[in-house]
Amino acid sequence: MSASLYDLFWENSKLGAVTSRTFRLRLDEYLATEHEPDDLRYPAAPVALPRSRDALGRTMQARRSERAFSDRPLPHRQLGTLFSAFGVAEDGSRAFPSAGATYPLEVFALLPNVSGPLGGSVVHYEPLEHALTPVSELPPWEEYRDAVYLEGLVGVPHVIVVFVLLPDRMTAKYGERGGRFALIEVGHAAQNLALRLAREGMAGCAIGGLLDERVKSLLGLEGTPAQIALGYACGLRAK
Repeated sequence: MSASLYDLFWENSKLGAVTSRTFRLRLDEYLATEHEPDDLRYPAAPVALPRSRDALGRTMQARRSERAFSDRPLPHRQLGTLFSAFGVAEDGSRAFPSAGATYPLEVFALLPNVSGPLGGSVVHYEPLEHALTPVSELPPWEEYRDAVYLEGLVGVPHVIVVFVLLPDRMTAKYGERGGRFALIEVGHAAQNLALRLAREGMAGCAIGGLLDERVKSLLGLEGTPAQIALGYACGLRAK
């Protein structure tokens, strides 16, 4: 059973044709004024810590938000590497945690510039099989780029990962609090993807302004309780 207050929060924060314009105006107003960060400081002097210099530390430091993509298609084989960020290990453990093992997160992707049999399609990731199931054929980029709007975008992303929540899986167990847990799970998965992109020397950037209903339609999720949580544009760097 859904938690009503969580559902209300989600409905009030959705973006559509009208609310996206209001959202844009709010951003413009914010950028037009100066904002000084509120630093949280304590009287005691901070104690310096040694910096990590291992492989993981270097990968974390290499993570960047980049939104310029090459015209060259992404090779099909690299999809396996990218989606390993969400997979299941041989012992059955997942690549990211989920409160109470409820797993409200489903991963979809748009593949506008990928070579091989899945290029130009919408896919759903199957973590147990580490496989992609075709959902539908993608329309031309110009017909949906405004639904996955990313300011300053150069070129067309090769892969647009869409993190989708089925919140009842979580809120049935945890109520309103489960809404927080579900969003935290999305954050875990997005960071996995960001680190994988950094490791592969690829470009990527989170997309927070997806138009909810338009994207649900692209994914074939109209009329379902699915919620569009976050997008992530991925691909080969522009030279």
